[in-house]
Amino acid sequence: LGQTVGMDSVAALAQRMGIETPIDLVPSSAIGASVVKPLDFVTAYAAFANNGLAVAPRFITRVDDRYGRTVYTAPDSTPTRVLNPAVAYIVRDMMKDVTERGTGRIARSMVPDNIPIAGKTGTTNDNVDVWFVGMTPHLVAGVWLGFDHPSPIALGVAGGSLAAPVWGERISDYYSGRSAGHFPTASNLVFGAYDRGTGQ
Repeated sequence: LGQTVGMDSVAALAQRMGIETPIDLVPSSAIGASVVKPLDFVTAYAAFANNGLAVAPRFITRVDDRYGRTVYTAPDSTPTRVLNPAVAYIVRDMMKDVTERGTGRIARSMVPDNIPIAGKTGTTNDNVDVWFVGMTPHLVAGVWLGFDHPSPIALGVAGGSLAAPVWGERISDYYSGRSAGHFPTASNLVFGAYDRGTGQ
């Protein structure tokens, strides 16, 4: 698909969604060969959580002085439409499946069932990096594990076995006593059940 639409188009979409690190214009970048910063992943995944609206990250939202008075408040990020809402919904729905039946299911097992989640695991060559980026209706967070100077973490490790449990534990703690609401819906989609046995 990346070669069909053109890797320059893939890289341009990644940039619109918030990935600032350069995407190599080679076919393997369509399946994750380019190096991407964890913050860029979280920023880009926010568009899936927000039905296609990208939001720039802020490192500081407020500064209080020693007396508790607010001396600085960062302006809110202005959301920018980067994806068709239906496309964002479908990708998010696939990422819900990752947490229900796929490599991220350990995160789902750790977060209460009343908190909707979606996410994606990742593992680089030779187990050098593992990560999980997940979302709820109000929060997008990522967990990355690896060394500052690339070297294998251990044999057989993966994002689903190392990073997803960390994410699941933190999100479960965050939502203790909080409600999450629901992911936004997309109005221009028609849903249907698919029977894997018959193909109907």
